[in-house]
Amino acid sequence: MRITNLTFLAFYINSALDTGKYGDISFKQVADHIEAGTIFDFLRTQLVDDIDLSTFDDPKQKELVAEWQDMVSAVSAHRKFGIENNGLCLLMAYLLEGIQRRQDNNPKKLT
Repeated sequence: MRITNLTFLAFYINSALDTGKYGDISFKQVADHIEAGTIFDFLRTQLVDDIDLSTFDDPKQKELVAEWQDMVSAVSAHRKFGIENNGLCLLMAYLLEGIQRRQDNNPKKLT
């Protein structure tokens, strides 16, 4: 998946956070939906008009869900990202981590 896909989603999540309407989406809710593989359905029903997931076809969704499931089970979000309350902040942290992972895998350009 391209980094631009991740930043596209990150901009929407950040915008949703900025509305102040989603402070009740908990860390546990998001983590539970990631583990269950239902996070994209959850985002669609919770953020409705504040998110556009049209560029995330089934293969892209599955790739992100698998990546986030790995993070939920292997990474302490509090220790690594400083996140323990807001579920959308957890998603932002996972998106930023995904960007870092992909950037680290990009070959360096010779100048």
